[in-house]
Amino acid sequence: MNRHQKTMFLLAGFAALAVTLFLVWCPPAACRALNIHTYAFSSLSDYRQWMENEEAFYSLHRSRAVRIDCTTLRDEVVAALETGRLILGAGRPNDLQHSGTGQDTVEAWHQGRLLHLTNRTLATDDEQQAWAARVRATVAVQQGKDLAFLSRLFGGVVLHVSRKQIPIVLFSDQPCV
Repeated sequence: MNRHQKTMFLLAGFAALAVTLFLVWCPPAACRALNIHTYAFSSLSDYRQWMENEEAFYSLHRSRAVRIDCTTLRDEVVAALETGRLILGAGRPNDLQHSGTGQDTVEAWHQGRLLHLTNRTLATDDEQQAWAARVRATVAVQQGKDLAFLSRLFGGVVLHVSRKQIPIVLFSDQPCV
């Protein structure tokens, strides 16, 4: 083996070592771009788990980065709101009587990063205003807790009550775009 072959062999070994180290300690941005050790969210519950504790999520799923389909997650939030799996401002005041199932039926849709909500089952303006107040209070109190994902997925919530719109602005350092 001549000197040139030894040099080439040594350089190939260093290149292999560098690639191996990169794959093991891949920076999240590079992993995401190269789709290495990347977890793609398949549900809103996965996204919520990731937001609660990123390190534990990465460890559990043996990943270094995540790939987020924001539109799909927004669609899932809308579906969860309409089916009652996710409830904002749940319940009714005890003094209000409601014929039917006893649960509020929320209609939800989104336009980009704006989430729209209305509750057409409430008959009077007072009931609608009370519902809007409960939703605003729930969003305000839970924004840093169970509903932290809401501000990342949506920039605002618009409540449609009594022929008017009540906007709620949501802020996030890391919005999902």
